[in-house]
Amino acid sequence: MTVENPNDQTAPIQVTVLGTEDVSLSRRTPTVAQTPDHLPNVTVRVIPPLVAIAVRFANAYVTALVGLVTVGVTTSALPAPDFVHLVIKCASLALAGPAVSLGKDLITILGKLEQKYPLGTGSI
Repeated sequence: MTVENPNDQTAPIQVTVLGTEDVSLSRRTPTVAQTPDHLPNVTVRVIPPLVAIAVRFANAYVTALVGLVTVGVTTSALPAPDFVHLVIKCASLALAGPAVSLGKDLITILGKLEQKYPLGTGSI
């Protein structure tokens, strides 16, 4: 049987949420919710929606680019005279998937804004 020291602080739980209220780009420090001594604190970081969209787009683009370059290097499905031309070809082909994902993300955000401000769209 082990006895825990009540002075030991457990690691805080990190929580990231999307939000637009009380968010400024100059405020980079998360808010810490203090809890009783035997529970971990909760650290809340608010990310603006545009930053979240940009990160998701970049992640999807790099993932598609790496996948296409891998296909081009290992097979003859994407013919190119050299590696630089292959990367340029793959860079342009990799835009299609992330562009669709970007459109989906924008539709989701605009739908949430429409629910938040129904009179702004003319519907009640």
